[in-house]
Amino acid sequence: MVIPNNNQQNNFALAAEKTKKIISEIFSKNVNEISEETSFISDLHAKSIDIIALLAALEGEFKIKIPSQEVQGNQTVGQAIAYIESKLFKN
Repeated sequence: MVIPNNNQQNNFALAAEKTKKIISEIFSKNVNEISEETSFISDLHAKSIDIIALLAALEGEFKIKIPSQEVQGNQTVGQAIAYIESKLFKN
């Protein structure tokens, strides 16, 4: 098990914060209403067009490519954050 150092922990926190901010903007919610348990479908009522906009925003912000087949596994905000962190911090 790798224990992240303080810099890595700060990077994880920053990635989570940015992700929640983008999600809140796409779904017109206050960022304080977005938690890691928030469901894209049942809580945010995500439609296909919302997911496309979210993917574009996340790919642009984090300079990563998110294959469409991998999107379906991310049902909650927390899962999306963990996915983004896995792409950003592949160590």
